[in-house]
Amino acid sequence: MPSFAEQARSEATRLLEALIRIRSPNPPGDEDRIVDLVEPYLADVGLHSIRVPLAEGRSSVVARVKGANPGSLVLCGHLDTVNADPSQWDTDPWTPHRRGDRLYGLGSADMKSGVAVLMTVVSHLARGSTRPPCDIVLALTADEERGYQGAASIAEAGLIDDARLLLIAEPTGGRAYIGQKGELWVECLFSGRAAHGSIPESGASALLPGCDFSLRLAEEAKRFPEIHGRGRTSLNVGTMQGGCQVNIVPDRARIELDLRVVSASERDRVVARIEELGRQVATEWKVEFGYRVINDRAPIVSPTEDPWIARFLCAHSETTSRAQPHEIAPYSTDAVAVVPRLQTPVIIYGPGRIEQAHQPNEYLELASLTEALDVIGRFVGLDGCCDRPEEAQARSHEDHKREVT
Repeated sequence: MPSFAEQARSEATRLLEALIRIRSPNPPGDEDRIVDLVEPYLADVGLHSIRVPLAEGRSSVVARVKGANPGSLVLCGHLDTVNADPSQWDTDPWTPHRRGDRLYGLGSADMKSGVAVLMTVVSHLARGSTRPPCDIVLALTADEERGYQGAASIAEAGLIDDARLLLIAEPTGGRAYIGQKGELWVECLFSGRAAHGSIPESGASALLPGCDFSLRLAEEAKRFPEIHGRGRTSLNVGTMQGGCQVNIVPDRARIELDLRVVSASERDRVVARIEELGRQVATEWKVEFGYRVINDRAPIVSPTEDPWIARFLCAHSETTSRAQPHEIAPYSTDAVAVVPRLQTPVIIYGPGRIEQAHQPNEYLELASLTEALDVIGRFVGLDGCCDRPEEAQARSHEDHKREVT
């Protein structure tokens, strides 16, 4: 008899293609267009869904499958995508296009494929005879790409207060992460003195020290310390703005830094270094420097002794035959809006690769769709999940010891 994943792959693929065709770039989001597809899909298998409004034309949606025991496992995915410039694509971003095992389209990896997998898993649970170990909650969110407001509104509404585990189906390249790096954004401002462009020596450019600062910090970031299982704090010089006219010496330069930090202590060290280096560069160039933190979300690391974490890692390793190290994702997810509020452990695992996200010609390898269906289906009880949580916990620790050794 075909496995659940083999049965469900064509359904999940059709769903993914339908989701790609619905435009949901954020801004503006327009996630209600996708919710209009999700609600009747769930109703067809007997599930009542709840819209959680965010703004005009923007909602998240939540549905629940009853399980055998108290508590819930929350399966989370986001409905929005980044924007796309069609001129940069070989095909239309909103028309799914297959080439071999690849399915091209905006959101194919990040993360409409994850949404399709979760919807398929929940629908099979709802119409099947298998009772999951506890309630399974499908939480599809708006506004992940900009501010995580959809996930926050679901958490604030009390719809997942009984969560025992949050599973976020972001693209992970086949890995299962037990958390994520922190997200730290810092705005740096250099202030100089304007002057006529023909006599730049009579002014003080703010743009040149801004460039100097960015290059020095980028070089230092290559040597940030690496922590086992967490990786290295990363730096992206995301934006630089300076000058208002070509024949005027720029008296302002604003730089936005995107850092993904591996620990609270590393966060503090990096902020202190930004201030120190900024003031040093400003002194050398005879300008002023200031900075402010504009986004500060702490790293999340789930306890490996948690039985539901162990159950998932067991399902993952038994399905894929790959030992799973205890690592955290290099990027941020909706977990930042849920975990601090509910103190819920998190697993990040889903189809696709993060390297495909936020770029032209985004694609999904369809084999990863099958694997994700297999792993998540096994975890929730489709195809006979590995063990009870307590038994899985012991087995997961043994697998991890072997991997480390």
